[in-house]
Order: sequence, then structure tokens, then C-alpha cells
Amino acid sequence: MRQTFPGQAIITDPNAPPVLVRTCLGLCGGLHDRLGQLPLDLYIANQTQRILLIKWIKPQPLEEFLIPPKDGIDWTFPTGIEGWGTNCHTLNLCAKQVRAHPSLNNNNADNRRDYDYEKELDANIEMLNHGSFKDAKAVTFQLLGHLEEDTLEKKLKQLGEVDMIHSTQTFGAIYKMFFQPHPNVQKEIDEVNRQYGLVPNQYTMVHCRVRHPKAYPMGMTFDGAYISNADKIGLPFVGMFKDKAVETATRAIQCAATITEKADEKLYFMADESNLVKYITRNLTDATFVNSHPEWFADPTSANFTAKQVVTVHRVVARDQDIKNAHIDKNKGRPPEEYYGTFVDLYLGINAKCVAFGIGNYALFATKISGTKCKIRYAKELWGLQETLHKETTEECKLP
Repeated sequence: MRQTFPGQAIITDPNAPPVLVRTCLGLCGGLHDRLGQLPLDLYIANQTQRILLIKWIKPQPLEEFLIPPKDGIDWTFPTGIEGWGTNCHTLNLCAKQVRAHPSLNNNNADNRRDYDYEKELDANIEMLNHGSFKDAKAVTFQLLGHLEEDTLEKKLKQLGEVDMIHSTQTFGAIYKMFFQPHPNVQKEIDEVNRQYGLVPNQYTMVHCRVRHPKAYPMGMTFDGAYISNADKIGLPFVGMFKDKAVETATRAIQCAATITEKADEKLYFMADESNLVKYITRNLTDATFVNSHPEWFADPTSANFTAKQVVTVHRVVARDQDIKNAHIDKNKGRPPEEYYGTFVDLYLGINAKCVAFGIGNYALFATKISGTKCKIRYAKELWGLQETLHKETTEECKLP
């Protein structure tokens, strides 16, 4: 279809089919929240006979990080269309332009608690097919579906489908039809593979999400700072927060080692806290660093001592943290390259043979794309909505 209506023609040509535009104009969640609901987006597009496009304003256009494969599906929104984020000097002004276009009823943060997801999904489809948006050329939506996979699977069964997508190889096949790394991101991936000798399907990924508020009791603070703000403003890597993060990383590595086939298999370590990555994979194996902090390692029951012992036993590697792990939802207004790390680690996770994951859905997203069944969960969220992503049987780490 994009060959028939290339470039701006998909929007400007009156003979082009109508489009459905998945947007991110503000807070949209992390990578899984944004891209993990691709099956839902395709379902709505299919049921309304619209072409699915994706347009991010924040933190940057998605095509700065991912692009359509040569023989894949072109989901990019054409540039230069008046009123779609053009001639605006700030991200907020660009987003304001896009918000002026017809938009589906979305389950945003303000109404999510009282939102009847299935009812509103049906109503949105009805509105596109027979209601007020029937003749609208382009309609935007930001419907959150990453915790409503059961609803979509129910709809698929009603259509006679037997492949529920989310927990089958189909999810990865669909994802790969839409996305491949931007050349700049691929360059970083290749460099990490070269530098640390990572071979696809021959290493295990270990992911730690230590800034996530649900990793701690609700309302918890560290030295007066709420953990809920950590993604946006960070927390000093000291004191109780450091100890908790190091304990989490240590357990994650130990649990990952229980599912590896070879004792010397490389463990690729990634985390949302760059200081933790540096500490685990650089500082603890640096004799000069360890000797300069003898008080940290004097107590054999301490988090620091235990972590040092663990990384001495296992081959734990990680990329240099010169590309910080900026959260794509909470850290806005940065140049594209400051978000590369998020996509680099995602693809290193996709290429892993096994995955150890805890809080959040980032690492699990990588397993959904790769289709690996070799995964272990070492931690669970302490509060909040009941998740649905882990309904598939996953090995739980039995270590204390």
C-alpha cells in the first residue's frame, strides 16, 4: 500500500485508505508498554480497515531508534505534513498539534481505574466504522493494552483464531516485520558483541530494574527521596539504595547461573541504574577499587562482600556505560543518542539464549520477541495491578 501511496500521499491523496496512528505525545510507558501491544494495534486496524502508522513525539521519533525492514511493513508517518508536529520549536508544541486531530477514547492515567477496557475497545471500533470518525482520514490513539492481553485473546478466539500471539513465535515474527535497529543503534550493538565476544544464543541476559517503584513497598523513600521519582531524577548510588541494588543484582546473577548449561557461560548484565552496572562489572573486579574501600568488604555477610564473591565466580560482562540508560518515558528532551542504550540492551536481550528477569516488563519483552522459553524470574512486583504477562509458566528462582 505504501508503494501505491508513497511519502505524504498516504495522508494527502484522497484515494489513499484511511489511517490509524499510534501516538506517543507524553507519558506512554517504557518500551514494552509502547511496542508490546502491537497485536492490539493490528487488531484495531484490521477491524476498521485502516493502515497502521506510528508517530512518536516524545522522547524522539521512533524511527530514530527503529526502522522498517527492507521487505517489511512501513509504519512510519510521513514527514512534513502540516499540523502533524511541523514548524514547532518544542516537543510540547509538536504534541499539541497532533492532539488537535481526531482521537479515540484512551485509557489514560486519569480514567484508567474506571475504564471498561473491552467495552471501550468495541466502542472505538464502532466509532471508526460507523460513528463520528467513519470518514476521518487519520485518527490517532494511545490506548494502553499491555495489561489487557486476555481481552485481545478473547477477541481473537471469537474470530476463530487459534494462535494467541503473545506467548507464541508469532509475536516475534510480527515485531520483526515492523522493526529493525536504526543503523546507529546497530553499530552500537555490533560494537558490544565484538568487544565482549557475545555470540547470539550463546549467553544469558541478566536484567535488574532497581529504580522501579514496585520493587519496593509503596511510598518507600531513600534518605527522604521517593523511589517513585527515581526514573526521572535518579537516586544517589549510596547507602540503603546502593545496598538494595547490589543485593538485587547479586541474586539475579546467582539465579541466572542456575539455568545456564555451561559453568563458564557469559552473563550479560544490564540495569536501569548505570552506576550499578559499573559497580558490578567493573569496580568489584578492580583490585585497586576494592582495596581503597576495605570497610565495604570487611563484613562477610554484607551485600558488597557477597557481590564480590559472586562476580569472581561467574563471567559477568556489560557494555560501557558511556551511553546512559535514560528512561524513554521519564527522561524527555534529550538527543536521540542518549536513548540508544535502551534499544541496544533490548536487542542484546533478544539475542540471548536465556534471560533472568525481575521487576518490570523490559526483559520479558525481549523474550517475547525472541521466543525463548529459557527464562527465570528472580523477583516479583510488590504491589499494584495484577499483571498478565507472566501467565505462561516461567521458572521461579528457588534460591533464598
